[in-house]
Parts: sequence; C-alpha cells; structure tokens
Amino acid sequence: MSGSLVWAWALGGLVLGSAGGGAKEACIRIDVHAERGPVNRLVWGNNMLGYQYEAWEHTRPEYSDRGAGIWDPERRRPVPELVALAKQAGLSVSRWPGGCGTHRFDWKKTVGPLEGRPRQKFGLPEFLQHCAAIGAEPIITVSAFLPSPADLADLVEYCNAPLGGSNPNGGVDWAALRANDGHPEPWNVIWFEYGNETDHGDHRGHKWTPQEYATRFIAARRAMKAVDPRIKLGAVLQNTVTPNFGPWTRTVLKETAPHLDFVIHHCYLPRYRRNDGVPDAETLFRLGLAGYEQMYEHYRKLNALIRELTGREDIPLAITEFNGHFVQEKPVPYRLCLGNALINAEFLRLFMQPELNIARANFWQFSNEYWGMIKGYEPPYVKRPNYYVFQLYREHFGEVLLKAEVECPTYETEGGYGIRPRQGQPREFHLFPENVLPPQEWKLTPVEGVRQRVEEGVLVVDLETDEDLNYYHATMRLPAEPNLGYRLTGWVRCEGLRSAQGPRFQIGDGRGWEATHSAALTPDVVTGTSEWVEVSCDYVTLPDAQDLLIHARRLGGGGGRGRLFFRGVKVQRFIPQNYGAVPVLGVNTSRSGDGRTVFAMVVNKALEGPLSTRLELVGAEVASARAWSLTGPRVDATNEADPYSVTVREWPLAVTNGTATIELPPHSLTAVELTVEQ
Repeated sequence: MSGSLVWAWALGGLVLGSAGGGAKEACIRIDVHAERGPVNRLVWGNNMLGYQYEAWEHTRPEYSDRGAGIWDPERRRPVPELVALAKQAGLSVSRWPGGCGTHRFDWKKTVGPLEGRPRQKFGLPEFLQHCAAIGAEPIITVSAFLPSPADLADLVEYCNAPLGGSNPNGGVDWAALRANDGHPEPWNVIWFEYGNETDHGDHRGHKWTPQEYATRFIAARRAMKAVDPRIKLGAVLQNTVTPNFGPWTRTVLKETAPHLDFVIHHCYLPRYRRNDGVPDAETLFRLGLAGYEQMYEHYRKLNALIRELTGREDIPLAITEFNGHFVQEKPVPYRLCLGNALINAEFLRLFMQPELNIARANFWQFSNEYWGMIKGYEPPYVKRPNYYVFQLYREHFGEVLLKAEVECPTYETEGGYGIRPRQGQPREFHLFPENVLPPQEWKLTPVEGVRQRVEEGVLVVDLETDEDLNYYHATMRLPAEPNLGYRLTGWVRCEGLRSAQGPRFQIGDGRGWEATHSAALTPDVVTGTSEWVEVSCDYVTLPDAQDLLIHARRLGGGGGRGRLFFRGVKVQRFIPQNYGAVPVLGVNTSRSGDGRTVFAMVVNKALEGPLSTRLELVGAEVASARAWSLTGPRVDATNEADPYSVTVREWPLAVTNGTATIELPPHSLTAVELTVEQ
C-alpha cells in the first residue's frame, strides 16, 4: 500500500490505516496460532418485553400478554416461528421484563393462575418457558424501588427452590406455586440485576441517592443469597460515556465493593434525535461507525476504575442493553436501517474482547415495539437488518478468537452526537487550566410557578408549583470554537425537593436544543441533598458552532416543589482525545475448535464502491473459501417496505496460491470462512 501508516489497536490484532485514505485495497492477515481466548457467545443476548400495566404507562396487551410477539397466550406456548428465529440468531441470554418498565414492576403479579392475572398472560413462568425453548440463559431485572428484600428472596425461592416443602422463608410455598405454574423442577436462574438505569429515578418522582441504592442493593443481595448462594446480583452504574464516570458510579462501586457479583452498563451510541435529515445519512453513519475505539477506551477505563475503587479483579461487566440510539422517523427510522446494523456488528466485536471483561450483553430488543429486530405478530415475519448481524455470527464464527493484522484505507469525521472527532494522527486529551467563561450574571427568563434570584453569587430557584416543570430559564452565554471541547464544572444543592430530577447544569450549542439537539448535562443531585456537590460534564462543539449556552436545569419527569441552588460555574477548554482517522475495516477473527476453519467477520465502513481485500493466513495456507455479505442499496436502507432490501447472500471470492481475495461491497458486513490447507 502507498502512503504512511497509522497504527491503532482493535479486536483481533493490529489495524493499519493508510493516512489520507487514498489506498483502494486492503489486506487481512490472520495468525492461526495466535489465540486470544474463547469466543464469548453470551454477548449475543437480547431483551424480551413483559411490561406490567400498573408499572409502566406505555404497556399494551402486545407486551403484557404476548411478550411483543414471542408468546401465544391462547395456546399458552412460545410462538414456534419466533423460537426458530431466536435460535437462528444464536440468542444466548434473554433479559426480562424490559427497561424502564421494571421500575415499579411487581413480579408476584406475574405468577400463579391466569385468572388471577388477566392482564399479564406473559409473566415470569412464560418467560422462563420461552428461555428453555430457545436455549437461552435468563437474566431477570428486578425493581430497585418496589420490592422488599423478602420479596426478592421469594423470587429466588420461586425460581430455584426444590419442590417438597423447603420453603425457606415460610409463608407462601413458592416452589409449589412454580409447580402449579407447570414446572416442578427448579429453573436455576443465576443472573439478576438490581434495577434498570436506576440513577435516573422511576419516572414517577422517586429517586435514590447512590448511597441509598447501595444500601438497598446490599440488603437485597443478602436476602437473595440466603435462599440460593449461587445467584449473582448486579449493580447499576451510570449510563454515560464520560471521562470521570460521575458520582453515582463512583459511590455505588465504593459502597457495594465487597458485595458485587457484576456491574451493569448500557451502551447507546451515537445519540441522534433529529427528524430533518441533517446531517445526510452518509455523513451520519461515517460518524456513527467511528465510535469503536471510543467505547473500547471507555470500558478499559471502567475496568480500571472498578479495580481502583473495589480492590477486586473479579467483577465483570454486563451490557444488558445496547443499540445505536436513533430516536426519530424521518427521512427513515435509522434505528432499523443497515447503517445501524453495522454499528451493532462493531459493538459485538467490541464486547468479545477478553481484556474488557464483558461477561454478557443484550441487544435492545428482539421483536416489535420500537426497536425490534423482528417485525410482525404473525407470519410472514420480517427480518430487519440488525437481525442478520446475529444470524451471521451464529452461522459463521468459530470457538477461539485469533489475532490479525489489518491494512486498509481510512477516513475522517468531525464527530458529533456523542462520537468524538476522528482525524489524522492519534492525539491525547489535553485540558487547559484557564476558565473561559466571561464574568456575567445569570440571565433570568420569567416562568410561572418559579421564583428566581441571585444572592451573593448563588442562583436560588424556588419551585412553587406542583406541576411537572421542566426548568431551564436561567442562562449564561460564551463564545466557542468549532470542534473543540468545553468542560463545565459547577456546584449544586437542593432543599425540600420532592422530585426524581434534581438540580444540574447543561452546556450546549448556542442556537439551542430545539435547533441542534446538541448538548451535555452534568449529573444531578437528588432529593435530600442539602450539601453542595461538585458536578461536571464535557461537551464537544459542532463543526459550525459559534457560541455556547449554559442552563441551570431541573429536568421534567417527576415534578414537585423545592429549592435549587447553583454556584461556581466555570468552563475550561480541552482538546478532545482523537483516536486518529478511522480504518474502513472492522475485523473480528476466530477459528474452529479443531483448527480446520478460520473465520473473519468484516465490517466495511466505506460507503462508495467495493474494496478489494486479500485474506492471508500466517502459519498456514487457504485451501478453499466461502463468504456471505449483508448489504443493501444504501447505508440507510431498511426492510420496512421491501423485506429483502437489506439481506444476506453468498458473495464470490477467489483462492490463489493459498490466499483468498474478495471484493467487499460498500456499507456491508461480510462473514468469511477459510478452510485451512491440511
């Protein structure tokens, strides 16, 4: 290849990129003897919905009775076609009952005779029956707000206690109830998580401090393990991708350190909500596909933080939700398109890296609802592009990870929507010490039900209404440069607040959220936090930014009266960490247990024209080869109108002198199988 080379670490080995991206060829060299550990198929998990009417306002019968399509309540069985599709996708870990619907979820209302739960025909026994049908390990998310430790001990008894009067807690014989529900033998459920994104509250005005959450976690775990010491309970960390991880994550790790079985993070990147087609799809997905190294570094640092704050080396991560966070419909629903499928293929590559200590991962989510990878409540079912990623991995990947060298073109992106810029040579993060916020008073915009004033440099905000008020009416402004980082730091506290949302700061583009949907929020502080707490967040400006707008905030979603205090705001510029230009190929390699077949899973992020790619084996030669490519007419193509617009078909490649050559189609995921010369 011509041009100088850019070096960057990636799963499967070293990635070499041609600076400037001028090269039109690529080479993948796979060392058949350089083993990196076993392939972890538990990252091929998924989410099933069992939302409860009393617990979540978005519940519909399709979720509480049909599990969003996987359960047949009339025949009281899993839907056979959906079972077959789950098996074809290699679905290995199944999570229930789903997301924020867990906050006020009462598991006891989902078991027992159906006449006693007429609006919950898809409950806990039905979910576990579905897991057994597809051969998946269950992970149950329990409410961190509603049940007592004794209630959670009863849950473990229902799932795992032997039949025959063991009944360790007295009262209801939960094993006998399980038998009446159709399963006399224990289900032996091991993995439970304590809450879902609990740091943001329950959407009904309740929110724990991290100390309160940690205390409740420890009590819950003690009660659950008293019934079955085998169970594992995971603690929720803050769902952010920030350099300092925030006070929730740090406090939970410190307070629960001796008691943690695993910790939980949700991976949603990029975060895009615009419906105006800006930027165009090609620019957006070049940006979205540039996030691999950023998330690799996040999880590497998170593992280091866990070791630092707990003093332990044995606490794995569970990524119980992941997806590209595209919340929009126009010009097409990007969450359902080919480009997002390629982003999720990169997430799977990331989660398989042994050094990141990720025990399991669950895509959000399997069927129907807003995000489902399968569409339809009856045949013919539509496989959306995200589904094919999992199918390719299940059908065309091995048992042992291998190292590989990748030489390929690169491209650059200015970043945005949570993705950092990727340009030129790699560059380290650098924070400048100066405060660049000009001296100024808060600009106060009157709002009904709120009294605002500045007292001795402190902004004091009295919320005097019971309405669910989204407060953003005190602002400061400062000039800004494009594509530069700005770190906001300040102090907040509250008095008498009865809200799930506490005081915080927001920094974002000066044109406002409605115009750009580009901003960052500090963590908030919750009800009862009367001491000053320092909070901070990082924001990287848009390519056309001219200034920044700072808000004193209290988000809507759980309103209430109380007093908010804000002081000591400062803003420092920083040069964002730059991982260098983006290699157009994302490569994951493995071999079969017997060593006779080598596999490569290749994401081609180039969006125009095929890329001629050689696949060479180090320590062996290729005897024969086959390939299958997932692609479509455009990177934003979906299967919503034409179910075969994005699909998999066998792709030609040639073998000459022990080397395979393939023309990788643009915006594609290609699975390659190389038979080793014996």
